[in-house]
Amino acid sequence: MELHLIFCLLWALPATANAVSLWPSSCYQGVLGKSSVARRCNWDENSCLTVQEENTLGGVVNTGVLQACGNNMHSLVGNLDFEFGGGVYVRVHSKICRETNCNTGEKKERPKISTVPNGRQCPSCFAPGSHLCLHNVTLHCQGAANQCVDVVGTLSENGVEIPFAARGCATQDVASIKAGDVLMSGVFSYRIKSIQLNPAPRTETTDDF
Repeated sequence: MELHLIFCLLWALPATANAVSLWPSSCYQGVLGKSSVARRCNWDENSCLTVQEENTLGGVVNTGVLQACGNNMHSLVGNLDFEFGGGVYVRVHSKICRETNCNTGEKKERPKISTVPNGRQCPSCFAPGSHLCLHNVTLHCQGAANQCVDVVGTLSENGVEIPFAARGCATQDVASIKAGDVLMSGVFSYRIKSIQLNPAPRTETTDDF
């Protein structure tokens, strides 16, 4: 099972005469390698999006690239990384560009994710099929993931929707996600019911004498 997670919101934004000349007339849209074609963007879409993702939500490593027209005021950009413990993670690199068909979707190696502990910790869990995390395990955060995240929502594929709940470590860019957002992907769509992000507390240490 492949997941091509895209964190973008396509909401209407009034256009201005000055901005129109800078907007791309079309962008590549679809899942790279499957259904990606150049298509004309809507009047309220002023950017081309490219989202590259790696995740282990299905118990194996899934990777993919999704392309779309978007709006730079409402698109989630940056490194949106979640670590839920037990080997479950979602790592997304999202970027925008402003020229016609500039989101070619070329896969480029993302800088390697740091696995060095950063001295912080969060409760962690992943509960597909439920809106409750009944068991929490302490997760030692790594690299730039210095925030604790608690997210609840639903994911859907081919008309089938299931709830999910998750907690763990996340990067600061995740703060762009708000309750009520719909996060679209090449396979799944995520409807965020609630999300909380707080600075992760430092790991408690005990000195031996």
